[in-house]
Amino acid sequence: MKLSYLGAIVAVSAAALVAGCGGKAEYSVQGTINGLSTPGLQLSNGGETISVPAGATSFTFPRQIGYGTSYAVGFAQQPEHMLCQFTSINTGSAGQTVAISVGISCARRVYALGGQFTGLFTIPANGATAAAPRTVTLLNGSAGGQVQLVSPADGSGAGDFAFSTPVADGQAYGVTIHPDPKLSSTDINCTVKNGVGVMGEAAVTNLLVECKPK
Repeated sequence: MKLSYLGAIVAVSAAALVAGCGGKAEYSVQGTINGLSTPGLQLSNGGETISVPAGATSFTFPRQIGYGTSYAVGFAQQPEHMLCQFTSINTGSAGQTVAISVGISCARRVYALGGQFTGLFTIPANGATAAAPRTVTLLNGSAGGQVQLVSPADGSGAGDFAFSTPVADGQAYGVTIHPDPKLSSTDINCTVKNGVGVMGEAAVTNLLVECKPK
């Protein structure tokens, strides 16, 4: 017999015992929270709203609900700089299980880091040598991740780029040319502008990589 089924039998039996004594089983709408490090989280259920402080690992609504009453825990407000999500079912009916327990997990919001590059022209064909793209590899040493820029096929030498690894709100980033010379063309010099900063509450799109021939 599955544990969930056993739990339901226990819950129903307990409710029947309380009812038999002239009362009605009451349940607390509660749960656990993981990773909440900033203030501002507000949870709602059936017209009731509670504020959950930073660092809290659990929550309980003050008003209990009777056996068979439906509940639906929701996010009335997300915490500052973070995104919280449910890790278990957040709706149901009191008495389906021995106790109501809703799981929530929170993490810092993340945003894209990128910008534009210029001067990255294709190496022209020379006799028997075919044309070949130039490459430049960027490294985000503060938050991790790298991206390789490649000469665009349209011959403009310019384009947009973004790191595949986003950066968390409040985390520092530091973008430089990758120190390994094998990862970038050796016949050009490239510089990075606006490469150092701290991620805010929006994507960073103002990095500028300028390349020129040696």
